[in-house]
Amino acid sequence: MVARARWETVQRWYEAELVRDLLGDWVLMRRWGSKTSRQHGELSHLVAGEAEGRQFIERINLVRLRRKPAYWRVY
Repeated sequence: MVARARWETVQRWYEAELVRDLLGDWVLMRRWGSKTSRQHGELSHLVAGEAEGRQFIERINLVRLRRKPAYWRVY
């Protein structure tokens, strides 16, 4: 089972994806960038399990909503 989420503003985007790697570990991939340029970044986090990864995504959601301007969740 893969969990994905994406948030956007007018100029920026942010994604989180929970996946299993080849060793069977759960990894949360975070990606972000600009819609107007090629600038982007990526960071991965090893999480203990699927439940912890989904909680991490929900915490990210709260942070994105508090940003000014706020990000809206696309999926």
